[in-house]
Amino acid sequence: MFGTLLNLQLKQARRSPAYQKSLVVNIILGFFIIYFALLFLSLGFFGHKILSEIYPDQSPLVSFNSFLLIYFLIDLVSRFMLQDLPVLAIQPYLHLPVKRNKLVHFVLLRSIPSVFNLLMLLVFVPFMFRAVVPEHGTGIALVWLTSLLLLTFINNFILIYFKRQLTSNPKLTLLLALAVGGLMLLDYLHVLSLRQFSVAAFGALLQQPWLVVVPLLGLIGVYLLNYRFLMQHLYPEEIYVKKVSAVEGNDMAFLNRFGDTGKLIALELKLIWRHKRPKSMVMISAFLLFYGLIFYTNKVYLEGWGMLIFVGIFVTGSPMFNYGQFVPAWQSAHYDALLTRPITTYQYVKAKYLMFIPSILLVTVLTLPYALFGSKVLLINLASCLFNMGVNSIVVLYFAALNKDRLDLSNGSAFNWQGVGASKFVMMLPMILGPVALFLPFSFMDIPQWGIFAIALAGALGLIFHRQLLQLMAKRLEERKYTLAAGFRQH
Repeated sequence: MFGTLLNLQLKQARRSPAYQKSLVVNIILGFFIIYFALLFLSLGFFGHKILSEIYPDQSPLVSFNSFLLIYFLIDLVSRFMLQDLPVLAIQPYLHLPVKRNKLVHFVLLRSIPSVFNLLMLLVFVPFMFRAVVPEHGTGIALVWLTSLLLLTFINNFILIYFKRQLTSNPKLTLLLALAVGGLMLLDYLHVLSLRQFSVAAFGALLQQPWLVVVPLLGLIGVYLLNYRFLMQHLYPEEIYVKKVSAVEGNDMAFLNRFGDTGKLIALELKLIWRHKRPKSMVMISAFLLFYGLIFYTNKVYLEGWGMLIFVGIFVTGSPMFNYGQFVPAWQSAHYDALLTRPITTYQYVKAKYLMFIPSILLVTVLTLPYALFGSKVLLINLASCLFNMGVNSIVVLYFAALNKDRLDLSNGSAFNWQGVGASKFVMMLPMILGPVALFLPFSFMDIPQWGIFAIALAGALGLIFHRQLLQLMAKRLEERKYTLAAGFRQH
């Protein structure tokens, strides 16, 4: 039965009208996968030598084991941002003599042969032969490799469960994010050491091979958790009822007091809530809040200013960058209908602007704990917040007039290049280089604090004159609205 289902899925993919359109993109992605495969393979073969040079006082295997727990936490976060859920359209099979449990098992098992699960084997397997087998023998080495595979599959099924819970019960997903972020924060504050715990756990596994049962039981547990959840939500009538209740429950009457602009904001928020791609873009923005930890935990970056400005702009403006880069293509499916409504272009542009400002403020508030890394980080982030609100929000709206590619909102954002063009990369240049250009003259004069003040002042001026700037952006969008409409009509 599994072979039949797999064959039908392959035929459906090949016969899809989008197959030929995405063929070139798939070829390009294939080259990227081959490149990273060779990179990981090299890392697996020469990793023990690299670790010996970096940590000469301990064996490469101990050094490798010390990073495994951190790797699996990062792997879980990256999967949440990039990995799509396995999907099977069940309606065509429900009237056939196919057991529902087989459909559920197929959906779960088809997630195993993915890039995320198999690519790291190119590191683990060569490293096993080069470092583990010489120290512990083939049998123990295979147990060690099996445990890593089991933990990889545990991450896979944890991701599937919590990502499916994101819509029906987002609190569970939030708890998972807080748990992962909390562990990393405690490790940074030296309350606990993830590396020492990782060495102890995998060292015990090498000494007591029977401990491989622990990840095996964990895998069985998360698999059964997914199985139970899917079996309970397999019926189309239940899905239909939930969709109706969700639509009826998203009334945002409080925005009506702001007139047509408020109604446009309410429609935008409903669009985000009901569709996969905009919702996933918002989720990616949430995970990018932790982007600063990559730089703030490094003393080299904390001693300078330029990289901290880049991080401040990127972190505080992540929702605007991720979501705003596709304005107005989010409405591409009904853009013609918007043109027929008694709504001015200025109201439309203002609604987008008023969505950007609160999102930037919210993210800035959430990044306030970064002040623990120093007052300089706090100062830069606050200046970046002002610059994003006053200047970069206008830059996003300026480049919005170039977004004439139609978007399919039902697709996720992972490996989805629809709507991504050269204008997106050009847009990032003034947004990132602008504040750096303002800062550099003061840096050369050895008064970097004044450079940060200049960035904040530019943002404040943008906020003061935002009405005039929005009128210019509305005029630009008005001139190109028919070009945009023509582009959105093309599938």
